[in-house]
Amino acid sequence: MTSDGTRGDGRRSYWAAGDRVELTPSPTFVAVREAPGGERGTAAVAERMAGIAGAGRVITLPDRGLVLVGADGGAAATRSTEGIRQALEHDEQVAGGPTVFETASAPGVYLVPDGEVIVKFREGADGGAVQAVLARHHAAVVRTDHPEPGALLVQVADDDAAVEAANALHEEELVEYAEPNFVQITRPPGPAVQVLDSVPAPARPVDDMSALVSTADGTRDGGLADPGFASQWGLTKIRAPEAWGISTGSSAISVAVVDEGNDVAHEDISYRLPGFDAYDGDNDPSPAGSDAHGTACAGIVSMRKDNGKGGVGVAPGSPVLPVRIAKGIGGGAWDTDAAKAATGIRTAVDRGADVLSNSYSLAPSTAVANALQYAATNGRGGLGCVMAAAAGNGDQLGVIFPARLSPSIRGLLAVGASNEWDQRKSKTSLDGENWWGSNWGPEVDLVAPGVHVYTTDITGAAGYGGGNYVTTFNGTSSATPHVAGVAALVLSVDPQLRGWEVEDVLKLTARDLGTPGRDDFTGFGRVDARAALEAASRLWADVAPKVEFVAGRAFLRIDARLFNPGINTVRVDSFTLRSLTADGTSELDRFEYRPAPGNVLLPRSGHEVRFNQLLFKANGTPQAWSYRWAASWTYTYWRPTAPGFPLTTGTVSLDEAMAGPQGRGEGQLQGEAGGSAPAGQDGVAGADGEVVRATGRRTITITID
Repeated sequence: MTSDGTRGDGRRSYWAAGDRVELTPSPTFVAVREAPGGERGTAAVAERMAGIAGAGRVITLPDRGLVLVGADGGAAATRSTEGIRQALEHDEQVAGGPTVFETASAPGVYLVPDGEVIVKFREGADGGAVQAVLARHHAAVVRTDHPEPGALLVQVADDDAAVEAANALHEEELVEYAEPNFVQITRPPGPAVQVLDSVPAPARPVDDMSALVSTADGTRDGGLADPGFASQWGLTKIRAPEAWGISTGSSAISVAVVDEGNDVAHEDISYRLPGFDAYDGDNDPSPAGSDAHGTACAGIVSMRKDNGKGGVGVAPGSPVLPVRIAKGIGGGAWDTDAAKAATGIRTAVDRGADVLSNSYSLAPSTAVANALQYAATNGRGGLGCVMAAAAGNGDQLGVIFPARLSPSIRGLLAVGASNEWDQRKSKTSLDGENWWGSNWGPEVDLVAPGVHVYTTDITGAAGYGGGNYVTTFNGTSSATPHVAGVAALVLSVDPQLRGWEVEDVLKLTARDLGTPGRDDFTGFGRVDARAALEAASRLWADVAPKVEFVAGRAFLRIDARLFNPGINTVRVDSFTLRSLTADGTSELDRFEYRPAPGNVLLPRSGHEVRFNQLLFKANGTPQAWSYRWAASWTYTYWRPTAPGFPLTTGTVSLDEAMAGPQGRGEGQLQGEAGGSAPAGQDGVAGADGEVVRATGRRTITITID
C-alpha cells in the first residue's frame, strides 16, 4: 500500500474517523457523463445508456451531472461492467465517469469521487502555508468553514484524483484531517415496502393489546380516539401509553429527524419550523417526489394525540425539527455526501434540537463523526443532544456507520429492531419478514419495534401507499425514532439531564431480552418508556390506602414508601401525608417526617423509606364513607459525576455519590375514594369498601443550584 492509498490490484483506501477505509472498484455500477460539448443533459444520457448491452438499472443524478449504469446482475457481473465500459469507447455522446467504489465498511453504499475533498487544517496554521499546501495538491477552495468551522471544501482537477489528493493532504503536517467528499448512493435501513405490501402480517402475541386500554392510574387512554392507535403494537411494547401518565412530551423539547425530507404540511405531525435542507442549502426540507422515509420516521416520533386522525407518536407533545440531508433517486435509494450530512447534523444542533434521530447509512466520515461529537458536546447549551442511530438491516455482525460510533460518542445510541415477540428481528424471526434482519455487534445499545409499524406517509398520492398513512413501515429505520421519541419524553420530564445521562437512563431501564444482561444481539434490551420516565423523575412515592371502620367511624389505613428508581443519589428531606374532608377544603389528620439528616437513597440500590400502617381519620360510616388524602415531599439530589452506569451500595462511598452537581425538587400526589355498605352492616373494623392505589407524581418543580 502506497502513501496515497493505492494498491497494485487497483484497490484504494482513504482515512476517516481514525481508520483506513478500504475501497474496491464496484462490480455493480459504472459512472458516465455527457461527452464534452454535449447539451442534452443527464436525462438523455440515461435514456441512451438504458439500451446498452448488459445494462441493468440506470440511476440519474442530475445535480451531479452523473449517470450510474448498473450491470445486469448475472453470473458474469464483473464482465458486464467491463462490457459497459467497452461500449462507451464507441459512443461519442457519452464519456466515462469516475470509478464507482464499494467498501466493506459500508455494505450497500456506492461511493463516487466527484473531485471534492474536505480538508481541515490544524488550529493556528499560517494562511500562507495553507495556501501553499493547497496549491501543491492543485486544490481550489469551493467553500470555507464547511461542513464545520475551519474546514474547507476543495475541488481537485480530476474526479478520480480526489481519493489520492485526500490521502496526500492527510499526510501533510499542517492538516488535521482530509477525506474525499464522495457522492454516496445509499439506502436507508428500511423499509422494503414493495415486499411488505404483498405479505400479510402474522398473528401477534395475545398480550399485545393489553396496555392499549389503560394508563398507569387505570383510566382509559385517550389515544384510542386516534383510529390507527389500535394498530400500533409497538407503543404497547415500549409502554408508551403508561409513560403518557407522566408526560406526553413538551413543546420545548424537539426531535430533529435527519433524513430525506419531511412533509411539513402533514395533517398529523407536530413540526417546529423552519426546517433545514442541507442538500439544497435552504430552509425547505420538503421531500422530492415520493421520498417518504423521513415523513414516516417523523410520525413515529410525533403523530398528534387525540385529534381523531391516524395514530399517535411516541412523544406526541414534542415537535419534529425536519432536516433533509439526502435526495431520493428512485427504488428507495438516496443521493447524499458527507458534507451534506455533517451540515444537516450541525444545523439541527445550532437550531436547538434536543434529540437527533438518524435512520441512514453512510461510509465512514471524519466530518460526520465530528458533527455528532459536536452534538454530544455543544448541543442543548452544553448539556449534549441525545442521538439515536440505526444499526442496519443486513442481518449480520457489523453495525453500520454512524451508529457504530456509539461506544466513542456519549449520548449516541445504536438501535436495533425487535418484533412483536420481543425477538431480535432476523430473517427467521416469527414476524414473517424473511428478507431482512437487524444487524448486531458490540455497539448495539437498545432495540425497539421495527416491523409492521403504523405511521405517517406523504400526503396524497406520493409516498409509500398513496394515502396519508402507511401500515407496514419497517427496518432499524423505524426502530430508531421509537428510541428518539422516548428520549424526548425523558427530557420533557427533566430538561436539565445531560445527554449521556439520558443514554444511561434508557440503557438501565430497558427490558432485558435474550441472553441475561447486555448482549450483542439486543444490547441492554427493548426500550421501556414508562421505566425510563420513572427513572428520570428521581424520587417517587407509592401510596396504598385502604378504608377501615372502628366503632362505626371511617378511618384510612395507609402504607407508603419513598424510593429512587433513577441514576441520581437522592436524600429525602421531608414527607407529609394528610387526610382531608370530603370536599378537600380542610385537613383531618397529618403525618410529617422530617429526618435530620435525611435518608440517602443511592442509585439503583433498592434503598427506600417505608411508612407502614399509618392510621388517619376519614369521612362517614360504613353505610356511606369517603376519604381524601394528599402526599407531598421534598428532596435533594446529586447527579452522576461522569458518564457510565451509576454504582450501587457497597461499591461507592457516600462522599463519591454526593460529589456531582446538586439540585432540589419536590413532588405531590393525591387520591380519593368512596363507597357504601348494604343496610344493616354493623361497621366493625375491617369492612372493606373501594380501594384505590395511586403511584406516581402529579406535579413537580425543580431548582438547580
